Amino acid sequence: MVVDTQERLIEATRALLWERGYVGTSPKAIQERAGAGQGSMYHHFAGKHDLALAAIRRTAAELRAAADAQLSGPGTPVERVTAYLRREREVLKGCPIGRLTQDPDVMADPELRAPVDETFTWLRGRLADLLGSDSTAAAVVAVLQGGYVLARAADRAEPFDDAIDGVLTLLGPAEVYTEPISRDVVLDQPLPAPKATQRVEVRRIRIAPGQPAGLHVHNGPVFGSIEAGSVVYQIEGEPESVLAPGDTFYEPEGARIARFDAREDGVTFLGYFLLEPGQQAELNFPER
Repeated sequence: MVVDTQERLIEATRALLWERGYVGTSPKAIQERAGAGQGSMYHHFAGKHDLALAAIRRTAAELRAAADAQLSGPGTPVERVTAYLRREREVLKGCPIGRLTQDPDVMADPELRAPVDETFTWLRGRLADLLGSDSTAAAVVAVLQGGYVLARAADRAEPFDDAIDGVLTLLGPAEVYTEPISRDVVLDQPLPAPKATQRVEVRRIRIAPGQPAGLHVHNGPVFGSIEAGSVVYQIEGEPESVLAPGDTFYEPEGARIARFDAREDGVTFLGYFLLEPGQQAELNFPER
C-alpha cells in the first residue's frame, strides 16, 4: 500500500537519524531499512532532506505528545514532573531530539533545526506552567539532556539516574494538598518571663560554608528559621543538632550559644529579634 511505503520510509529515517545522524543516514540506508526501492522513495519525497524533515517533525510531535500526557496526569505539579522525568527511556541511545542538537548538519539547516527548537521551547514552557518559573523549567530540561550525555559517556545509565535524582531533590518533596489552605505550628516557644516587646527586627543572615559563628550571647530572645543550607546548633550544656531548610530555632536571652556553625553548604536564615523600647539588638562574644 502507498501509505505503508511512506510510513516505512519515515520510520526508517527516524531510526537512522537517531543512530547515525544526518550525514550517516544515506538514501541507500533508508531504502534498505524501509524495504523500499529508490523509485518509491523519490515518489513520496523530493529527496533525503525532505524525508529527514518529515522524520524529525514526527519524532518531535511524538515526544511532545508523550510528555504532555504525563505532565497533564494526576497529582501535584512536582509529582507530574517526577513521573515525566522517571518514565522509561532508552538512556544510552540518548534523546532522539536532543541528539540532533549535536548534529552540525541539522543545526546548520534552519528548516531541520526548527522542529528541534520548537520542541524544547514547548517543553520549557510546559514545565514553567507547572513549576511557576521559567528558569527552573530551563534547569530541568538542561539536567535531563545533560543526564543523557553523562550516561552515554560512561556507557551506563546510573549517571542519568543520579542527575534526575539531584534535580528532583532541588525541586523539593511532592506536596500533597488535601485542603486549599493548611496551617501548621512549627514552633510554640514560651518565654521564661513576660517581655515588653515594642518591636521585632527581622534580619536575613548568611554564613559562609564551614564558618563557625563562635560562642555568643544575645541581649534579647531571638527566634529564627533556616532558608537555605544547614548549620550545627547548640546551646551550651545541651545536645547539638543540625538545622536544615524549614527548621526553626530559639536562642534565649542571655543564653550562651556554643555553636551556630555553617556546614559545607553554608547557611542563610532569618533571625527575629524581640526588642524592648529603646533597645538595640546586641551580640556579645564572651571568653570561654
